[in-house]
Amino acid sequence: MTTAADVAATQSNGGKPKVEKLMGLPIELRNLISGGLAGMVAKSVVAPIDRIKILYQITATPFHLRHVPNVAYSIAQTEGLSALWKGNFATMLRVFPYSGIQFMVFDRCKMYFLGQHELERLRRRNTRPPSTIKGKMDDDFEDEAVALLARRKTDKFGLSPLESLLSGMVAGTLSVIITYPLDLTRAQLAVLKKEKSSNTTRKTKGFVSVLFGNYRNGGIVGLYRGITPTLLGILPYSGIAFTINEQAKREIQHLTKREPTTVERMQCGAVSGLVAQSLTYPLEVTRRRMQTIGVVPTAGNESSTGVLGKLPGQSNPDTVSSLSSPNEKHAKPPTMMRTMRHVMHEQGIKGFFKGVSMNWIKGPIAFSISFTTFDFIQGLMESESEQEKRRPKQYR
Repeated sequence: MTTAADVAATQSNGGKPKVEKLMGLPIELRNLISGGLAGMVAKSVVAPIDRIKILYQITATPFHLRHVPNVAYSIAQTEGLSALWKGNFATMLRVFPYSGIQFMVFDRCKMYFLGQHELERLRRRNTRPPSTIKGKMDDDFEDEAVALLARRKTDKFGLSPLESLLSGMVAGTLSVIITYPLDLTRAQLAVLKKEKSSNTTRKTKGFVSVLFGNYRNGGIVGLYRGITPTLLGILPYSGIAFTINEQAKREIQHLTKREPTTVERMQCGAVSGLVAQSLTYPLEVTRRRMQTIGVVPTAGNESSTGVLGKLPGQSNPDTVSSLSSPNEKHAKPPTMMRTMRHVMHEQGIKGFFKGVSMNWIKGPIAFSISFTTFDFIQGLMESESEQEKRRPKQYR
């Protein structure tokens, strides 16, 4: 039952509903929850696009955007409509901690830098250089110039581009290291095929069996196969994405003297996703190849469960040139450089950008939803004083 006090509390907060119980949690935990939920929403929306993209990335089949509807229809006909979200459960298990940790760490880094900005502002305000009567006017002019530069750095709000880049890189690296085994399992599940017929349905391995299978076959190394290109990719990827998003919102605040609207936040996220994913796409192709070696069948191994039958443009269905034999349980996984040379030899430079046009659709959608959802949920769980700390000082 809603009391008058509850109504008054809601009205005093600008009519915005607050999750009172969650507001009592540590801010790091609230950001973890906000980021995790934001990632789950975004990934669920683009899951069908993601699965089709992975199927093309790990084969030598030429990619054409016009084939995407046919592939989606073929998957739905062969395995059922739900197969377009195949591996999405594994994605959710991975993306909640991954996205949550990423947003939590970035926000923590952001608040650290903003705290340093505030300390610097106070230091400049309380500390004046010694001056003589003769040079007092020059000193006053110099102080005013220094204060103006300081205000431009802090009051325009937020992080400098370098601070945003460093925060994003740290956040991305930590989130990848902690959740990588789940990403590896998700990628492998996405390319496994469930044979569907009128009589029987042969089920593929589940999430847990694939995860433990990776550990049995390769130990800890098996759980982190392909992490090298992932880390090399996440450093610029996460750094660029957070930097563009943060700086774009900062400029909107500076130009409009208000907080960005929901549409503006989505536009900032879309641009950041488009740029970041385009620049780091070759490393994504490399890591997908490394992750799925031994999961998809190779030439001469057509009995294995693999990708969906014959993809458009593919001459021999379920045939992928191999880097190592999938039958060798403890075969040493190929290195990143060997994988990249293999892709180059097999398909040329175009192989590193196969499916990138799908990312130009998926990336802006996912990032706009993710960043905007995080800002919304974070705002619901923050007190007015916490929100005040994030606002530009001249707009408070």
